Amino acid sequence: MIVTTDRYVSLTSVPCKILESIIRDTVVARLDKLGFYDDCQHGFVKGWSTLTNLLETIEAWTRIIEEGLGLDVIYLDYRKAFDTVPHRRLLRKLRKLGINDTLLKWIEHFLMGRHMRVQVNGSFSGVWMD
Repeated sequence: MIVTTDRYVSLTSVPCKILESIIRDTVVARLDKLGFYDDCQHGFVKGWSTLTNLLETIEAWTRIIEEGLGLDVIYLDYRKAFDTVPHRRLLRKLRKLGINDTLLKWIEHFLMGRHMRVQVNGSFSGVWMD
């Protein structure tokens, strides 16, 4: 994994990326079937994105201001939170959502024991395992 100033870039083989995509689609379809996603959910939902979230937000803020109401906005940066998802907890939650054992085992093997390093301004960190 290489870190740039804004986001991570994962150096993964093409077959691995294809398999990740298939598994992601399977898990997302399962969650969608369970009604897991709220109507306000934009990330990880087909046809929705950070752009659709932004457009809905601006529309709501505009309506509030036009009605003469007050508006306070708090910005939160969750970027670091997604870098530290505890894998065991994620696997337990997926199990509770009915993801089958075979797929859970694959996800566990995919997540555990991965080697990573960080590159900043041409310098690399030591290699660490998750």
